[in-house]
Formats: sequence, C-alpha cells, structure tokens
Amino acid sequence: MNREHILALLNSDDSFEKLRALKFVREQSIFNLSDVLVEMLKNEENELVSEAIVDTLKSFDVPEVSKDVSALFEEDRLHLRDLAVVILAHHRESAVSVLRERLKDEDKHIRKLALDALILMNNPEVIDIISLALDDSDTNNVIAAIETIGNFEAHDYTERVLSILKESKDSFLTVSCLETLVKIGDEDSFKAVNEIFPDPESLPDFFLIPYLKLAIKFPYRDYLQILLKLTDKRGEPFHSEIIALMESYVVANKVLEPFERERLCSAVWKLFLGKIPPVSKYEAIKLLGKIGCKNCEEKLISLLNSENFFEQIGAIEALALLKSKRGIKAIKEMLSRFPSEELKEIAQEAIKKASE
Repeated sequence: MNREHILALLNSDDSFEKLRALKFVREQSIFNLSDVLVEMLKNEENELVSEAIVDTLKSFDVPEVSKDVSALFEEDRLHLRDLAVVILAHHRESAVSVLRERLKDEDKHIRKLALDALILMNNPEVIDIISLALDDSDTNNVIAAIETIGNFEAHDYTERVLSILKESKDSFLTVSCLETLVKIGDEDSFKAVNEIFPDPESLPDFFLIPYLKLAIKFPYRDYLQILLKLTDKRGEPFHSEIIALMESYVVANKVLEPFERERLCSAVWKLFLGKIPPVSKYEAIKLLGKIGCKNCEEKLISLLNSENFFEQIGAIEALALLKSKRGIKAIKEMLSRFPSEELKEIAQEAIKKASE
C-alpha cells in the first residue's frame, strides 16, 4: 500500500476504510504521516476513528511526531488540547525536548499544557525539566511544579521551595510550598519556615493547617515556646493537630527539663478544660500520662468519677502510664462501680500494664 493509496483511504468518507488505513499505518510505523493524522484528529467526527488516530499517534514515540502533536496545544477546543497532553505523556522521553521548548512559550496556557504532559509521565527523571516552571511568571504553573516536586519527594529542591515561600504573595502558592515542605523538608527547613513566620499562632487557618503538619513532623528541641503559644491561641479550634504536635514534641525530645514538663502539662490541662470534643479530651488526658505529668495525679484520679466515658478511659490510661500507685489503687477501688463492662476491661488491662 503506497502513500497515495493510504492518503486516499484516510480521506475516505467510509469510516471502515479509515480504520483499515490507520491500522496499516500503525503496524508499519509510518510515522512521517503524523502531520496528516493530527489534521484528521482536528476534524474527525467518528469517535472510533478518533480513538484509532490517538492510539496511532501514541505508538509513534519519536520527537518528530511529538512536535506535530504539540501543535494541538494551540487549538481552541479543550478536548484537542487534552488529547495532546495524553499523547505526549505517552511518548515519554521522546517528547521531553519538545515539551522543554514549550515551557518557554509566551502563552502561559501552552506552558501549562506542556507542564501537564511532563507531570502525567509520572517519571522522577524529568523533575529537573518540570522544575523549570518554578521560574514561570504564572503562579498556577509554579504551584503545579511545586506540588509535583513534593509528590516526587525531590529533596534537592527544598531550598528553592523555601525561597519561593519567603517571597510568596499568593495564598495558594504559600499553602503549596508548606504542603510540599511536609514531604521534602527536614528540621532545618522547618526552622527556616519559623523565621518566615515567627508568630505562627497568628497565621490564617488556611496556612495553619499545612504549617501544623510540618510542625508535627519536625518538632525541634527549641520549639517549645512556639508550641505553647500555638496551644494557648489556637488550641481549641485545632485541638487534634495541637495534641498530635504536643505528642510528637514529647516523643522527639525524650528528656524534658522539669520546667518544660510542667509547662507542657499545664498547657495540656488547659486544653482539656476547653471546648473540645470528648474524643479529643480523651487524647489530651492520655497525653498527660505520656508526658509524665505527676503533678496532675490528683486531677486524673478525680476524673475516674467523671460522667463522661472518654474522660474516664483517658484518666485510667494516663494513671497507668504514670505508674501512679495512688492512681492504680483508686482504679481498683472503682472497678466494681464502673458502669460498663468495657470500662472494667480497660481498667483491668491498665492495672496489669502498670504492674509490668
């Protein structure tokens, strides 16, 4: 089947003839017809033929075809632009050089399409190309690049993300930077974040959520003062995150000075007394045991008589963690008076653990 015959079939009004020609082109790898196929795709109304054209173009993973396909980025119809992204992502390495050039296009939308194709490849080897979009004048393109850096856990770009965060004037960009630092950051980068935001307790809720995720992951030794201010100012609305952050701080910094322990215990108790859900009250009470708040022993014993099931469980487990002799004695005395079998079983297990 010569070129003229193939072109005649591709231009036929008969969809079956088009499909037969496309199959031949695909099987014979006649990729120098890619420009013809791209033009066909723009005008084809038959869905099966369109799918066959796309499959054929996907199979031609050579730079020349990638260049022809990238011309669809300039089409007005969204579905054609989306098809180009899918085809080019399928070309993988063959399309990289073409997409790199498209990242320099004057049109921000074309740059975004090129970026989308590179991201869709899901290949960490192209992260250096994707990172070129960090210099893009369009914020949405920068955000897409930053999010991909996070998804690939590309730690080499930590400093770059920090510098963008420092200069950011866009709320969504700021959040993207913080969320990416959760994935690629370390203790030093979290310290840098606290230099950018020296008063995190004053951050908008939108920023505070990813900030707290980062804090939970890297609660460095000198972070206590910031942690206490966060607990005091934002503890109630962000009770779950703050409790998790306190626990993370205690685990990461195993040896606490007496004054540090005392201040943490006071902060946790204050949070417990606040307007937080019963389950969070349980977590806060249990945390008193994990911190080693022996100065809260009397308060915990009094909670054994609470009418709230979660407070009772928290007190039982906290007293067991403290290995409080008075607390365990009080639990034993209360054992027969606990209102449910579940609570009795929890109490018995706590007594057992405290004696180990």
